[in-house]
Amino acid sequence: MSEHRDDIEFKEIERQKKTRKKKNYLVRILVFFACLAAVALFLSSSFFDIQNIEVEGNKYYTDGEVINLADATLGVNLFWEAGDSQIKENLGKNPYFSDVKVKRKLPSTLVIELKERAQIAAIVYGDKYVVIDEEGTVLRKSEVDPKVTLLTGLTINKLNVGETVGAEETSTLETTLKMLASMKEGDIYFKKIDVSRVVIKAYIYDTLIVKGTPKQMMKAIDSGKLQIVVNDLFKKDITRGTINLGDHKYLSFSPGI
Repeated sequence: MSEHRDDIEFKEIERQKKTRKKKNYLVRILVFFACLAAVALFLSSSFFDIQNIEVEGNKYYTDGEVINLADATLGVNLFWEAGDSQIKENLGKNPYFSDVKVKRKLPSTLVIELKERAQIAAIVYGDKYVVIDEEGTVLRKSEVDPKVTLLTGLTINKLNVGETVGAEETSTLETTLKMLASMKEGDIYFKKIDVSRVVIKAYIYDTLIVKGTPKQMMKAIDSGKLQIVVNDLFKKDITRGTINLGDHKYLSFSPGI
């Protein structure tokens, strides 16, 4: 009889423990959601309204132009109303931007971080200029000289903004793009490059020309020898003549053009 009573009392104690555990569990859940609600309410306060918009990584477009293109807005909540997806979509339509990220600086600054394609050359197309990056992506069409290296001698057959330019001289275009990359890395600038023939002409000035095949041109630039010759001519105030490139990194200069 005593054992039966003890067993009942033990079970009652166990039930009470389980009831207390359930109550404690529910309390924890309520506290957790109350904390979440408090945090959400705090983040929704005017303290986190956007007061500044910063732009990073842009070169061609100004900060103001990027903000306008993004349609980013001041005075809205930094967390709930900044419109990250819309900003990325708006800027993603522009071929100059290869990557767009939206970040935040607490308490009230929105940061638009860009990876921008650099315009390196323009293909002369009738009376227009087709501006491209080093991968051949068409960034824009212009009726005004964009003040980058001009490419002549290509027959364009594909010309869509945001896509890779196409030319009938496919191999010539590919080689020219590689040469432009070498030019950029080698820190040398050509005003114009005529690729209409096997031996191309790269104009440093209208009266100072470099002649050679694209392969010879790339080797001369990558080795730094062409830059040395050009700098030596500049020091001597020579702005007229022809630099002839040959195999085995051979270079020669003649005053005629």
